[in-house]
Amino acid sequence: MARTKKEDMEEMNPQTPEQAGEEMEAPVEDIEGAASAEDSGEAEGAALDALRLAEAFQALKEQNEMLKEQVQAMKEMMAVTAPTPTVVQVAPDTERVHFLWQAEVANENIKTFGPSGMYGRIVGKTGSFYVPKSDLSRVMDEENRYFLDKRWLIVVSGLSEEEREALGVNYREGELLDKNAFARMVELGEALLELYPELCQSHKIMVAQRYREAFEAGSPYVTRERVLKLSDLTREAGISPNPFAKIIQEMNQRDADRG
Repeated sequence: MARTKKEDMEEMNPQTPEQAGEEMEAPVEDIEGAASAEDSGEAEGAALDALRLAEAFQALKEQNEMLKEQVQAMKEMMAVTAPTPTVVQVAPDTERVHFLWQAEVANENIKTFGPSGMYGRIVGKTGSFYVPKSDLSRVMDEENRYFLDKRWLIVVSGLSEEEREALGVNYREGELLDKNAFARMVELGEALLELYPELCQSHKIMVAQRYREAFEAGSPYVTRERVLKLSDLTREAGISPNPFAKIIQEMNQRDADRG
């Protein structure tokens, strides 16, 4: 019989069944071994990265500590070599002159003090402002000197007795209405009759002007009895014309019209 090609090949390479199986299984083992080697390489790489990160962190920490030491050393050196600081002294309130504006002007009247109103801007009858004593000459113009003479502008504090005398603002006791009395002079009632004789002429006239405004507004504080007493005190003070005389005339006219 003729031999087949397969038989010829088997005769040239005889194999047992076990050998054939081993050759069949070999490729599977090789694949598993390669996978295991790959996993091992990744683990080693991760460990190496972690080590490098730890080393970098430690180096950064050491560098930070070194910088802190350098900064501290610089502070200590500057503390030794720094010049003595300049002490700026703020002038106390006594180095400022306090002015009080009290004038029988319109409520919407505007008055400024100093160049471009740098020391104060007052609207109406009353208000305060301050001027550094060294700048006092900047507000002592002709107009403000006039207001000082009329006692519309009052020096509250900041001048010595000699300086007050030189400016003519060495007020005697009782000659000026204080701020509260000025604002409420009509409402003071009988108490004003006690204050009035000691007031300076300008403030006596201010009282009369305020009484006239209150009378025209129908204030219950302006009574005939008080106006007559104030008129008598004004006449005794030698003020002419008597500013209360006009109020009395208008009171008489109203009474006659009602009559």
